[in-house]
Amino acid sequence: MTQDAAGDRAVAAGSVGERAIVIPGDHNTVQVGAPPAAAGRLVVGDIPQLPASFQERPGIMSGLRGEDRVSVVRSVSGAPGVGKTTMAAAYARECQAASFAVVAWVHAETHEQIVAGLGRLADRAGLRGANDSWAEAAEKARDWLAAAREPCLVVFDNAASVRELRRWLPATGNVQTVITTRDRAFDRLGARVPVDVFTEGEAVAFLERATGLDDPAGAAALAAELGHLALALAQAAALIEDRGSTYAGYLATLRRVPLARSLRSVESDAYPDSAVQAVTLAVEAAEAEIDGAADVLNVLSVLSPDGVPRGLLYPEIDDDALDRLAALVRRSLLTWSQDRQSVVMHRVTQRVLRERDPDATGRALDRAAYLLQLYRPLDTWVNRGKWESFVTQTEAVYAHVGERAAPVLATLRQLGVGYRARHSSNADAVALFEQCLADFERVLGPEHEITLNTRADLAFSYSHLRRPERAVEIYERTIADYIRVLGPDHPGTLKSYAGLADVYSLNYDPAEAVPLQERAVAEHVRVLGSGHRVTLARRGLLALTVSHAGEHERAIALMESTCADSVRVLGGDDSDTLMAKRGLAMVVGNARDDERAAGLYRACIAGYERVLGADNVFTLQTKLVFADFLASTGSPAVAHAIYAELLETGERVLGPGHVVIEQARAHLRRDQTGP
Repeated sequence: MTQDAAGDRAVAAGSVGERAIVIPGDHNTVQVGAPPAAAGRLVVGDIPQLPASFQERPGIMSGLRGEDRVSVVRSVSGAPGVGKTTMAAAYARECQAASFAVVAWVHAETHEQIVAGLGRLADRAGLRGANDSWAEAAEKARDWLAAAREPCLVVFDNAASVRELRRWLPATGNVQTVITTRDRAFDRLGARVPVDVFTEGEAVAFLERATGLDDPAGAAALAAELGHLALALAQAAALIEDRGSTYAGYLATLRRVPLARSLRSVESDAYPDSAVQAVTLAVEAAEAEIDGAADVLNVLSVLSPDGVPRGLLYPEIDDDALDRLAALVRRSLLTWSQDRQSVVMHRVTQRVLRERDPDATGRALDRAAYLLQLYRPLDTWVNRGKWESFVTQTEAVYAHVGERAAPVLATLRQLGVGYRARHSSNADAVALFEQCLADFERVLGPEHEITLNTRADLAFSYSHLRRPERAVEIYERTIADYIRVLGPDHPGTLKSYAGLADVYSLNYDPAEAVPLQERAVAEHVRVLGSGHRVTLARRGLLALTVSHAGEHERAIALMESTCADSVRVLGGDDSDTLMAKRGLAMVVGNARDDERAAGLYRACIAGYERVLGADNVFTLQTKLVFADFLASTGSPAVAHAIYAELLETGERVLGPGHVVIEQARAHLRRDQTGP
C-alpha cells in the first residue's frame, strides 16, 4: 500500500490423469473474459487465438496428450517464432472442449506475472481472502489444484526461471501443467516435447493453404529461404495473399530488403536474417499501405507482448481504428484476442520495430506514456482487472526507457508499484519500494520530487511491516530533504509530516502519537488553511488519535468542529463530510455514549444512501463499522442482520474477496460457532 492510497482510503477428460507438461514458448494471446463454457468449469487467463491457417503438428500434440506427469515443450534451437505457444493453445482448447474443470493460462516470464495469473484463478474460484496478498492467493490456487479430482490444465507461458516456477507447480491432484519456454534448463522438470521449425512438408502445406497458390516448388523455395519459421512464413503468406503476388515475386522483393535495416542482434537467438527481413518487409508494407499503421505498430512495440487492450490504444475507438487493427491482423503483424478486446504483437516483431529506428521508438514511448495516463483506472477494487492491465503495460513501457526515464513515465511506474504493494505482503511491499527507489535514485537523482515521494511510500510500508524505527528514520530524513530541496510548503513535505504521525498512531501508544498528529495538522493549516479538504481529513485523524488516547471530551469537540467546518466549506452531502460524520460517531462510541453514537451512525448511513446509493462501497463500509459497534454494545441480533445484508449485497456489488464481504462472513461464522 502507499501512503497516498491509505490517506484517501483438449483431450477427453478421462484420458489425462495426473501429469504436467512444460512447453517452451512464443505466442499470440487472447483475453478470456467470458464465463466458463459449462457450469462449474473455469477458464481463466489469456488463451491465444489460433491463426486462421493453423498448421496441425500431430507429433507435438501427441506428446502433449501423453501420460507423463511433467512434459517440457521447448524450442530445439532456442529461437522464438517456432509456434510453441500456438501448440500449447491448441491443446488448451482441446481440454476446454473436453470440459476440463479448470483451464488456466498464466503468463510466466516474471514472478509478478505468475502470482497475478494464479491470483486471478483464486479470485474466480472464490479462494481469495480479503487480506490475502497476491502471493498468498496464488498459493491457495496452487494448493486447490493439487487437491483436484476432476481433470484440470494449467499453462505457464514463456517461463524464464526454473527456480521461480518450480514452487508454483501443483505436486499432486488431477492436474496437468504445461510450461512453454526457450530455456533448456526446464528439461529437468519432466518429459520433453520438442518444438522445432516446420518441416518442409508442413511449411509447404501451410503456405498453400494460406495463399491459395498451387506451386509446391515455389512454396518450398520460400520456406527454405525463411528457415521454415512459423512467424516469418505467416507474415510472408499474408503479404502474398493480400497483394495477389507469387512466391517468386515475394522472394525477389524480400531479397531487396537491406540487411542493415534488419534486426542483426537476433542472430544471438538463432533467428535467420532472411526471417528478420520478412518481418521488416511485412512492417514496411503495412506502414506504406495501411493508413495510420506506423503509429499503432510503434506504440505496440513498447507495450506488453502478452496483449494490449484496444481501449488503451484508442480511448475513443471508431470504425477507422477497428479497420486498421483488422488489417494488421490480416497481415499477421497482430492477432486478436478471443473477444476482440485486445491485440497481441509477437516479441520478434516488437524487436524489429524498436531497434530499426531509435527515434521512432522514443516517440512511441512518449505516446505510450500519454495513452497510459488516459487509461489509468480510478477505483482500485471495482476496476482491479483494468488496474492489473495498467500495471503490466506500464512495466513493459518502463523496461524500454533505459536512462531516459521521463518524469511522466516514472510517475506511472510509481502508481503501478503502489498498486502491486497494496496487493502484496508488507515485506513484499517494502521490497517493491526499495527496488523502485533505487531505480529512481539512479535515473532521476536522489533529490527528485518523484524519488522523495517514493521514499515516503517506502517509509509507510516499513510502518505497516511493524518496523517503526526504520519508518521514522526514513520519514525524518525525507522531511528534511523536502524542506531543503522543495520547501516547507510543498505537498510532499505535508505528506511526510502526516506519514510520520501515522507511524506513531499505528505502532506506538496513542498518547505519543497525539503531538505528532497535532504538528501535522498545524502544518496543513499553515499551508492549506483550516478548511482545506486535506486539512479537514487530518483534523479527523487527530480527533481519532486523541480518542484512542482516552481524551474523549477533547476528541468529540475536535470532531464536532471538523464536521461543522466540513459542512460549511464542502457541503453536507460531500463524501468527505460524510466521512467526518462517521468519525464523529466513532469517537462518541469510544466515549461510551452508545445511544448518541447509534443515532449518528444511522444518520451517516442515511446520508451515504441518499448521496452515493445503498450499494456504494462507502455506504457498505459504514454499515460494517456500525454493525461492529452494535455487536460490541449489546445488540448482537441487529448486528447479525446487518452482516447478513452486507454479505448478500457485497457479493452482488463488489464480488468475492472484498474486505467488507470477508469481514461480514467472518462475523456471521462466529455468530454460529461462538468466539
